[in-house]
Amino acid sequence: MKEQEFKDLLPDYALHRLSATEKVAFEEYLINHPEAITLVDQWRDMHALLDTTIPEPSEAMDTGFYEALHATIEHKGQPSISIIDHIKSILGIGNWQHTTMRLALGICVLLIGLFLGNKLATNTSGAIENDTTLDKTVSLEDETNDLRSQLVVALADQPSATKRLKAVSEVNKMDTATDQVIIALFKMLNSDPNVNVRLAAVASLSKYVDNPKVREGLVMSITKQESPLVQIALADLMVTLKEQKSIDSMETLLQQPDINDAVKAKLEESIKRII
Repeated sequence: MKEQEFKDLLPDYALHRLSATEKVAFEEYLINHPEAITLVDQWRDMHALLDTTIPEPSEAMDTGFYEALHATIEHKGQPSISIIDHIKSILGIGNWQHTTMRLALGICVLLIGLFLGNKLATNTSGAIENDTTLDKTVSLEDETNDLRSQLVVALADQPSATKRLKAVSEVNKMDTATDQVIIALFKMLNSDPNVNVRLAAVASLSKYVDNPKVREGLVMSITKQESPLVQIALADLMVTLKEQKSIDSMETLLQQPDINDAVKAKLEESIKRII
């Protein structure tokens, strides 16, 4: 059995779902690679945590996400977290569909692999990694990013607002976002019924404003918003970016008869600051 086959069968082995033939081949691999037994134990431990549930977000989260938007714009970065905190964060969602569970578990084991690899490198002081090891590390990181992208897309379509917020949180841990992830973020920004999710999407998209398509999408989104909080968040972002193209969108929004007074004042001020 090859390493990739082992990885593919690991979830089913940990959950006792392999056929007799697959189980024999899998256990022969473990005999030849005893260090892999630790990964099996990790999978089983993580599966035991999958029933943990998270309460739905309250309206009090509005202020928190609006503040997060400003922090993102100013710092254009995310605080680092430990590998254990990351795994706990991913496992904090209960009652997933099978596909989503597999994606989450896949990310967990990859991150554990990265952690163990970094630990080994630290303990081997003065050692120089060869090209093969470097290539494997890059490949593993790419695979982790790909799995996280799939997880984001899966969570973005969940009926629970908490899980959709989790999707945005996962995006914030990525160095780059795929086209699928960007599409998922704009879907949440423009059509999500939960204001907190929309605010979180604004903050996340602000990390990728160097992408012309993202900037254009944010400008077009201004007239699609009904929440005063989201309207103001987008106006602030346009001022930060000095985005001239947003002026037309904000002027269109100003023409709406039922526009909020605070939003109207904010838009007028933003237009002046951009010009």
